[in-house]
Amino acid sequence: MKEIITTLNKTPIGSNCLICNIDSSLPIKGRLNELGFSNGSVIDKLQVGSFGSPIACRVCGAVIAIRSEDADKIFVKDHYRKI
Repeated sequence: MKEIITTLNKTPIGSNCLICNIDSSLPIKGRLNELGFSNGSVIDKLQVGSFGSPIACRVCGAVIAIRSEDADKIFVKDHYRKI
């Protein structure tokens, strides 16, 4: 089965994903790494704001809100478990 890699922004609410890569051009990449957004981390997409931003995610047991334009630079694959 071929793995489909997409961006966090394009995954549906309730998705349980594995982070594959974070675009190095993202200015807040270092801060995201400190919060637990790193390659191999499991992330749950919980909610999306009414205008598409921010996106609430659970990573490392904490709920973090990130902008949709930042979520477009976080590449994930399905972890095969829905919340």
